[in-house]
Amino acid sequence: MTRLALFSCAFVLGALGASTGCSTEDTGIETPATEPGPLRVMTDKGEVEGALVGDTRTFLGIPFAAPPTGDLRWKPPAPAQPWSETLKATERGGACPQSAPAGVPAGDESEDCLTLNVWTPERPASEAVPVMVWIHGGGFVFGSGGEAAYDGQKLSEATGAVVVTVNYRLGPLGFLALPELSAEDAEHAASGAYGIEDQRAALEWVKANVAAFGGDPARVTVFGESAGGASVCIHLTSPRSRGLFQRAILESGPCNLVSDEASAMEHGAMLVEALGCQGAPDVAACLREATAEEVLAALPASDGFSQEGSWYPVIDGWNIPRHPAVQLASGDFEKVPTIVGANADEANLFDVLSGGFEVPDDATFAALIEGFFPGQGEAAVARYPSATYGSSKAAALAAVGDATFVCPARRTARALATGGAQTYLYHFTYAPRNGLFGDLGAFHSAETNFVFGNRSTLLPQPFDEDELSLSAAVMGYWGGLAESGEPGAQEGVAWPRYEAASDEALILDLDLSTEAGVRKDLCDFWDEVSVDSF
Repeated sequence: MTRLALFSCAFVLGALGASTGCSTEDTGIETPATEPGPLRVMTDKGEVEGALVGDTRTFLGIPFAAPPTGDLRWKPPAPAQPWSETLKATERGGACPQSAPAGVPAGDESEDCLTLNVWTPERPASEAVPVMVWIHGGGFVFGSGGEAAYDGQKLSEATGAVVVTVNYRLGPLGFLALPELSAEDAEHAASGAYGIEDQRAALEWVKANVAAFGGDPARVTVFGESAGGASVCIHLTSPRSRGLFQRAILESGPCNLVSDEASAMEHGAMLVEALGCQGAPDVAACLREATAEEVLAALPASDGFSQEGSWYPVIDGWNIPRHPAVQLASGDFEKVPTIVGANADEANLFDVLSGGFEVPDDATFAALIEGFFPGQGEAAVARYPSATYGSSKAAALAAVGDATFVCPARRTARALATGGAQTYLYHFTYAPRNGLFGDLGAFHSAETNFVFGNRSTLLPQPFDEDELSLSAAVMGYWGGLAESGEPGAQEGVAWPRYEAASDEALILDLDLSTEAGVRKDLCDFWDEVSVDSF
């Protein structure tokens, strides 16, 4: 099993903590009184009419690009067609076609999915307010910016910012690489990163239109979790995304979730064969004749651990010039104020969703790590004694979480800070109460509930007072970065700027604190065995 296979499991399940099933009950966060604002806004393609929900104006399902259907399938996003009549923007658009894992509620899906949602303060501000653009997770194969868990009302009301959530093409429809596709346009000789280009098109829409919604196009924060956080890293290191945002937040989103072009082309050839297009006079035309459902079913994921059925952004030389890790290390990236971090017990979620890893003893633990990091099984067992963690399985889960999320977050923070970016590292340690699967600790995606202030499928119960306080603090830090480029302080705890020498991180829990050297020895170990990746 390769490291890439590990990320397949992790990111395919990455958005479950913020899947559908959320409500929008009062968070208990106090907001200032407001006066009515305009519900009709003119965009560059036509007028949209939203709705007033609580103290927030909402504009849902706005097209930011043309439907990527027919001849536009596997093409860069094309401009949306203008409309003459006012567009009712009161319902979220459908999700992009996807292959969601078992247990994730299915929603409406359509290839006509390149839409975004806007939440903006009700009262027009005397000056433009910050903008926060969310990129959802889901392993690049499922999820939607329209999920109820990502409803931006509470975050907008708590921060005073315009909040935008976006859709992007997923799976083979978003990340198919083929020489036949790369050859279709000599001026865009690349394929395999259409979903990244969709995200960029949404950011371009924000730059062109957000002022009409009261937002400041010069204060845009792009933020995301899991595959969404990995996407943020790609935009930080892609020259084609520069100038579209001025702050960034990476939540549990390592910078190595990419495919090399050769491997991606091999994967694409498998899809061609599976759809019966091998040897066709026009391979691309043959593929475009298939339905979206047929494309998605052609290479189904097996157990989430195999490369087959996994789709990642491709290092295509156009959108992604080289591996993001190399780009970061070279100092050639967008140097904007950035928050980066991970959760204390990332791997626990994947254990329950996969039906439970079988790790009865240290020998199995060692073999598991060997599949990810050849030659490091025994060393990992030595670093994570089963007696300390209570069992071989608990030790293995801790090792996997550190290797794939916690330690890569520190490496990313170091690279950003060394390269000259104002950087802030966090470690989310709160173990949510009353979760769907019981006590999973601070599992992968748990922090998103507190960023948006919403419940989710995994955390269905209303927040108690302590959790409301934590959510308010997280929103305050995130909103501080969006407002000024500095997260500032919450409840008297200032977030120190990250430097490799001091290695300080903010600990996000019911009691906020800072800590130097979070899991330092363990991360030093993983740095040694992961020198070629982030």
